[in-house]
Amino acid sequence: MKQFLIFLAFFNFLNVKSQTTLIPDSNFEMALIELGYDSLLDGVITTSIINSVTSLDVSGNSISNLTGIEEFANLI
Repeated sequence: MKQFLIFLAFFNFLNVKSQTTLIPDSNFEMALIELGYDSLLDGVITTSIINSVTSLDVSGNSISNLTGIEEFANLI
């Protein structure tokens, strides 16, 4: 039973971890914060929030790395 609970806890950890998108460029994440899509400068954003974004203007923010933009699945 104890092993099952450990497995369940580990699976839950993996599930929670997969619900975030890595945003390594702090300028990119700061732009997302200013647009109201994120609230904490921590290198990640909640994936479910960005799934509804259809347009994104982050120009003029000195962004050098757009890693994470591929998760904005509904950008037009």
